Amino acid sequence: MAGGGEHLTSLADHPRAAPSIRRTKALGGLVGFGLAVLVGLQHGEPFAPMLLRALELGLAGNLVAWGAAVAVWKRVLAAQATTTVRQLQERRSAATATPETAE
Repeated sequence: MAGGGEHLTSLADHPRAAPSIRRTKALGGLVGFGLAVLVGLQHGEPFAPMLLRALELGLAGNLVAWGAAVAVWKRVLAAQATTTVRQLQERRSAATATPETAE
């Protein structure tokens, strides 16, 4: 990628990756919080410690989901970049390999 106008897109600036990562983080936090509340209610835990534990597990779920989403999107963007480079190389090689038929 020697062209001056070409650049890599960060995950925060990518039009599909950024919203997807935000949704995944939110879902991970809600799932962690909900599971902690559900388990706490089933075991008859007092309300204040249950909510504190739920907040902790919600934060942990948020962080785990964020890490997983970033890892997945890095792989997706790397695969897209590799595919784009290969397609450009194929086009260039096809353009140089075609013989000129004008005589």
